[in-house]
This record gives sequence, C-alpha cells and structure tokens, in this order.
Amino acid sequence: MRFLRLVLLPLTLLSGFAAQAEDKSEPVPAVKSGFAPMSNPFFAGAIELRGTMGSDKIRMHIQPKPEDRDSVEGSYVVAGGKRNNGKKILLAGEVSKNKLSMEESEDGVDVSGQWDGELKDNVIRGVWQSDDGKVSKEFVLELLPPSKTRKVKASSAK
Repeated sequence: MRFLRLVLLPLTLLSGFAAQAEDKSEPVPAVKSGFAPMSNPFFAGAIELRGTMGSDKIRMHIQPKPEDRDSVEGSYVVAGGKRNNGKKILLAGEVSKNKLSMEESEDGVDVSGQWDGELKDNVIRGVWQSDDGKVSKEFVLELLPPSKTRKVKASSAK
C-alpha cells in the first residue's frame, strides 16, 4: 500500500501539471504595472480621454482595477461644472475585447448612469444612459497623448 502511494502521488501531480501545460485556451499576459491583466492592451494602463457626451464636454480618466481581470475604474468631469457641480463622477466597469461597459456614480454610492461603448482607432463611441433610462446621450471619447509636462516633471524629479 505504501509503495502504491509513493508511485501514484508523483504520477497524479505530473498529470495535473501536464493538463495545465496543455490548457492554452486563454493565455494570461504578464503583469508589469501592478494591474490585473487585460485582454485588450488599449486598457492595460491608465489612460486619459477627452470628448463629448451629448453637447457636454468631458474629460475622463480610466485605469485597470488591480484585482479584477478586464475590469476598469476611473472618473470623469463635465466641463463648466454643468453636472455634479464640477466634482468627479466615479466609474467602474468591464472590458470585453473592444466593448466597454461602465456604471457611474455621482455620490460614490448610488448608480447614476450607464456607459456602453466600442473602441475603434483610439476612439470610444457609444451611448450614455441615465440610471432611470429617461435620458440617453451619444458620446465620443478620444485618447489623449501622454502630456509632455508630466514627462518633464517625472524626469526632473530624479
């Protein structure tokens, strides 16, 4: 009996490792930034976006959630304080290939709206809808290039 345990245990372990090695259904990319891996590299790091939601101009920040694969969090501000008195509106959602779906919260507790968009050529287009479904607006968000002033500040801090 003892002999069988000594022989079967290593074989069981080896077959488990072989099964893991053969499972190539979804490769997981290496994490460099401390964020959870993303299936779409566009959302793999913090990004800044600028655009419109209906007639309102907005600026948005999105980054991957550290603990959840293909999940994002962030915030946006409506220019001129037209909404939420110029305070940040919080965002949380998921990425699925080129699709982005996020909920927003003006007070950090209750859902105040839903964003559903699609990424194409560094632009996210879609529809924002109020939580009660009574108001919907089209949005267009363009990726902002990294700011040169941030690079200067980062290199001068060394």
